[in-house]
Amino acid sequence: MILDNCLSHNQKIIISMITGGLWIYFRSLENYALLLRKSILSILLVVVWIYLNYIDPLFLPIGLLIMVIYSKLINNETNI
Repeated sequence: MILDNCLSHNQKIIISMITGGLWIYFRSLENYALLLRKSILSILLVVVWIYLNYIDPLFLPIGLLIMVIYSKLINNETNI
């Protein structure tokens, strides 16, 4: 699906594992700003993200990048 011409499925899995590990190591509380408790929207977003990750492993780093960018945007807006 994503970069199928350049990367094998196993290479995508390795990229996802490294990215996930780096995210876990460097994460902060702001990274969880998007995932509100008891929120149907949060549940739906995570369920779709999990599904997409099973289709193509590169959706894990894409989703983590979106979470980091969103948390930085939220943090910048609250500090203004």
